[in-house]
Amino acid sequence: MRLSWPQHLQVSRTLEISGDGERGVALALMGVSLLILAEDLLAAEAQATDRRPQN
Repeated sequence: MRLSWPQHLQVSRTLEISGDGERGVALALMGVSLLILAEDLLAAEAQATDRRPQN
């Protein structure tokens, strides 16, 4: 994973407290953060699948 789960949570919390003037940038950054999270979860799932014993 590029970011640990606590790091993903910190990004979300930081963007959550952004002011009204930064709302558009915060939403764009949240979209990027969600994309990174989705890629990290997909990579973790692929690793877990590779580690399973083959029958």
